[in-house]
Amino acid sequence: MRPHRAFAPIRSACRYLAENWRAGLTIFAFTGTGAMRRIRLAPAAVLVTLLLLAGTGLLSGGLILHAARYGLDLARTIRLEQENIELAARLAAQAEQLSRLTHEMGRLRELETMIRTISGMETEGERPLIGTGDGGIQGRALRELLRE
Repeated sequence: MRPHRAFAPIRSACRYLAENWRAGLTIFAFTGTGAMRRIRLAPAAVLVTLLLLAGTGLLSGGLILHAARYGLDLARTIRLEQENIELAARLAAQAEQLSRLTHEMGRLRELETMIRTISGMETEGERPLIGTGDGGIQGRALRELLRE
């Protein structure tokens, strides 16, 4: 498998550094006046510089990854907070509806009692209304009451 041509300059630079490691690295810098300055770096300085560059690159990549994750978490948190507000509003509406229905049930019970009193029918008394969620008697006592 042949290496890709895009990496040829990198391979060439690495090969050059490996062959001339002992000699160090010489940098030619041109000043604004046109003069040339020659800077010679020792192998240890080159190594430290490369390690610093690699560390800076890794740190930058980690920070970018962290920022991306933070952005996703922030978007998710905002979405969940909006959903929480919606659910709280729905819960409040259902609580209000339950309160109205409970009030209506009480009013209907009063109306039933008045109608039974006016018509002379026997009032229910302790007997629970089956299927209304009134609760009360359970188990054996309920079976005996239903047999009557």
